[in-house]
This record gives sequence, structure tokens and C-alpha cells, in this order.
Amino acid sequence: MIEALAITTGSIVLGVVLGVLTRRKSASFGALRVFAVAAVATAVALQMLPEALTEMGGTALLVFGGAVVLPGLLSPVLRRFRRTDTTSHSLSADLGFLGFIAHQFAEGVALGSFSTEAHADHGHEGLVLAVAAHTVPLTALLIAEALTHRTRRVAMGRAAALVIATGLGFALADLLHDVLPHALHSWLTAGVAGVLIHILFHDHGEDGPRTLKRKVLESVAVVAGIALPIVAASATGRGVQRSVTDAFLELALETAPMLLLGLGLGALLQLLGSKIPQRFLTSGGALRQAIRGVAVGAPLPLCACGVLPVAESLRKRGAGPALVIAFLVATPELGPETLTLTLRFMGGPYAVVRVVAALALALFAGLLFSRLVRSTAGEGQPAEVKPPPPPTQGAAVRALGHFDELLLHVGPWAVVGLWAAAFVQVSLPEGSLAQTTAGGLDIWLVAAVAMPAYVCAASATPVAAVLLLKGISPGAVLVGLLLGPATNIATVGVLKKAYGGRSVLLGVAGIALATIGMGYGVNALEVPITLPAQLDGQHGHGALAWGSAALLALALGRQLWRWGLGPWLEILGGHHHHGDHDHGHGHGHGHGHGHGHDHGHDHDHGHGHEHDDQPGRDAAD
Repeated sequence: MIEALAITTGSIVLGVVLGVLTRRKSASFGALRVFAVAAVATAVALQMLPEALTEMGGTALLVFGGAVVLPGLLSPVLRRFRRTDTTSHSLSADLGFLGFIAHQFAEGVALGSFSTEAHADHGHEGLVLAVAAHTVPLTALLIAEALTHRTRRVAMGRAAALVIATGLGFALADLLHDVLPHALHSWLTAGVAGVLIHILFHDHGEDGPRTLKRKVLESVAVVAGIALPIVAASATGRGVQRSVTDAFLELALETAPMLLLGLGLGALLQLLGSKIPQRFLTSGGALRQAIRGVAVGAPLPLCACGVLPVAESLRKRGAGPALVIAFLVATPELGPETLTLTLRFMGGPYAVVRVVAALALALFAGLLFSRLVRSTAGEGQPAEVKPPPPPTQGAAVRALGHFDELLLHVGPWAVVGLWAAAFVQVSLPEGSLAQTTAGGLDIWLVAAVAMPAYVCAASATPVAAVLLLKGISPGAVLVGLLLGPATNIATVGVLKKAYGGRSVLLGVAGIALATIGMGYGVNALEVPITLPAQLDGQHGHGALAWGSAALLALALGRQLWRWGLGPWLEILGGHHHHGDHDHGHGHGHGHGHGHGHDHGHDHDHGHGHEHDDQPGRDAAD
């Protein structure tokens, strides 16, 4: 017992030291923070969530998902009633600490009970080391948060509380082991994992110049951060962990060829795109403008958050609400990568239905908003816009740049989507959700979940295929794929500022009802679905799958080497740019956005914008 207690409390002390060091402003200490971030994310995926799934089944996913979104839902309520500046990030840090305190106490009780005479005939060294492996980065992350957003005194107080809670758990193990609810530890594990993911996605740290030393140190830190939980997870020998990992690998291999093809087609479309003249944005009636919005937005490599500044710039140039809203809806829902993945995971007929439904929804949304919005005289006048300079780099260099841009938006969410699909596949038996389809109940349930959530259309496709296997109807899946990218909280907030609360409320309600109607229509038509054989547990992948996965892994590794984890965390957190990362897009239609990296290539998108190599350059509006 003394040895287990020493290892556990020692891991807390080591985590505190690591958390203190990560706040130092240098490349060496910055790498420690990258290690903590990578280790926490991997520990959640390979240790904490599988551990909760072992005890709770699919309920663990609900607790985890609720914990991810809870800070964002509570913070505006607390700001209104307490009249304090409670941000989603600070609230998640406080909730994470309280949950981690309870989690450490429960860990102490569990480890203390394993150290009693009843377990003397067999050791639990692997379990103790697994706990220590995820305790170090979790402690480091929470202590670094306290040092950044609180005070050193608060941080040290929290460190002491973690040690005390763990020690109390060990001391009271004999007394509480039979009294403490067995499921409590699993609930705490799933909840703390969700809050930690919220913290990771909403804190991008302080980035410095991407020197060679920084790149090398951070690359080593990422590898070490991923390797530590993997080694610890293998020591415990949990079957759920292996099942989730195997499911992720199968889904990744199934996804890779079509995702790579879609990204390549998207880059080609960007290379061949044409500039948008001013008259194109302002002339014509509502239907014609909505069609133009769809035509401009469909091939662009922009996610639901990245499309917002582009749409705002179009509005400032005089584009009517029909064009802007159709652009906002079509851009994150349509694209070559989305089409190719739908073909692979759900078959040709459903892919056609998805594309037609997305086009129809975009046109409907544009026409609806054009009727709801009453423009005042002089509003929406086009601004003076300078034409973009001609491209100075070759087609191959620009095509690679477009591919990088697409991968940056799709890659992080593709990884998250594949993990989500793997967890759903492992935790829910086949057909277990079929009872929710009675009377179309699943359509309304999916709509309620998807409307406020951020959903990346391409990365959600594997998840949708797994949900179909578990019994969700094709119409409900379509509702989730359409509503998630179109009506998330960030999009609604931007539209409210531009067009007013009443118009947006009625417009979003109309979009939701139209989408739900499409869901019922798809179920009534009984559109055939063709799921990949691998989703049913049949294995076997050829050189194409492995080669495509290897190429995507190399491309993602190249991005991490050049730009670090910052751009990934920004995109996963719903932020399109970060001031410290701006690489200065200069767009012909007057929008500026940055991802935290220096592409060094010119963009010639369908809406006419180009990259330059001068960080921080603002585009003319």
C-alpha cells in the first residue's frame, strides 16, 4: 500500500512541477506543455473513456459528451445571474479541478483496496502505473491552468488538495470500499475526461516563432505524450481498450482512400477556381443569388467556423441575405471529400440524397432569410475592393497549398470523428438504437442534439455509418448531417448580429423544420444503404487502404511539424484564427483569417483570395 501511495502522490508532485514549468516562455518549456496536451488527449482516448465504458457501457459516452458541452452551456447562465465574467474556459477549469479531486479520492480508495490482504495473492503494479501515467499530465494541465488564470497561491492550494484527496482515499479504503458506489468512479472518470477535452480545445497556449529547435522539441514531446498512455494502457490489458483501438484502425483504413481522393479533388477545384466580380455578388433576385451562394460555397475548403468570416465579408461587400445564407449552409455541408466519404460509407443512392438535400436546404435557407430580413436604405452597399495580385507561384505549389488548407480544416475533425465512431461501435450492440425509430422519434432526438453542436460534415460521415448499423434511421442520420454544420451556436450568433434576433430565430426554426421534413421523406422513400463490410467486423484491407492512410499520416505529421498543435486546437475549439498565429490571408473579396501557420502559397479560390507570405497582413475590406 505504501508503494502504491508513494507512486500515486509522486505522480501528482511530478505533474505539479511539469505544470509550473510549462508556463515558462521558452521553446524547451513550451515542449513540456505540448507533451501534457498530447498525453491528456491520448489518456482520455485510450485509458479514461475505455475504463468508464468497461463499467458503464454506452452511458459513459453520454456522461462524457455532457461534460464536454456543460461549461459552454453554464457559463452564459452564470454570467447573467451572478453578473461575473465567468467564461466557458474558466468554468471548465474549475469543474475539471473539482471533478479531478473527487476522481483522485476514488482512485485512492480503489488502489488502497487493491493493496489489502484480500489482494495479496496477485499484484496490481500495472494498474498503479496506468493511474500514475494519466495523473501526471492531468495534474500538469490543471495546475498550468490555475497559474495562468488564477494565482500561484491558488495553484499550490489545488496541488495540495490533490495530494490530500489521494491520501484520504488510501486511508479510508477499507472503510469505504464496500460503501462507495461501484459506479461512482466510472462516472467521475467519464465526466473528468469530458471536461479535460473542453479545456484542451479552448486553450491554445502561447506560441512563439517556429524555430528548428522548437519544431524538434515539440515533435519529440508529441511522440512521448502519445506513447506514455499507450504503454500504460497496454499494461492494464483491458479488452475495451483493444477493441476501441482496433475499431479506430479499421475505420481509418476504410476512410483513408476516399478522404484522400476528396481532398485531392478539392485542391484541384480550388486551383481551377475563378475570381468573383463585384456585380456577381449584388445583382439578380433572391433565387439567383441563392444559387450563386451555393455555387461559390460548395467547393471551398471551409468548416462551419471557418466559413463565418468569409460570409461576413461577402455581406459587407453588398451580397444579399439569400447569397450569404446559402453560402453559409452549402459550404460546410458540400465538398468533394464529403461526397467521396458518403459514397464509401453509405453507397451511391444515399450520397445522391445527401447532396440533393444539402443543395435544397441551402437554397431554401437563402430564400427564407431573404424574405425575413428587411434591409434599410443604404445598408449593404459594396465596399471599395482592390483586385488581388496575380499568382506568383507555380500550379503544383499552389495545389499543395490548397491541399494543406483542406486537410487543416478536415484533418482534426476527421481524427475526432473516427474516434467517436470507434467508441460508438464498441459500446453499443448492433441494432440497439432501433427502438428510437418508432414514430420518427430518432429524427427529433438527433435534431435536438445536432442543432447547437458543431458538426464537421466530412468527419461525421463515419459516425453516421456506425449509427445506421446501430439502428438509427437513414432520415435521422441525414438530419444530423445537415443541421450540425448549418445551425451551430457560433453560426447563429454571427447571423444574429448581422440580421437581428427575430429573423434568425424564425430562419433557424424554418431550416430545422425543413430538415426534419426531409428526414421523414427519406425514411418514407426507403433509400437503400450500403454499409462497408468492415463495420460488421469483416476485416481485410489492401495496399490502397494502407498506402492512403500512410500518405494522410505523413501529411498530418508535416502539418504538425510546420505549425504545431495550435491550429488543430483552434479548429477543434471552434476558432477560425488566433492572433498569434496569423499568417495573413489577403482575400480579394475582403476577408482576413489566419490559422497559425505560414503557408507560403497563393490561394486562388472560387471566391478569389490569395495567400501571401507576410504574417499579419490585413486584407482590404
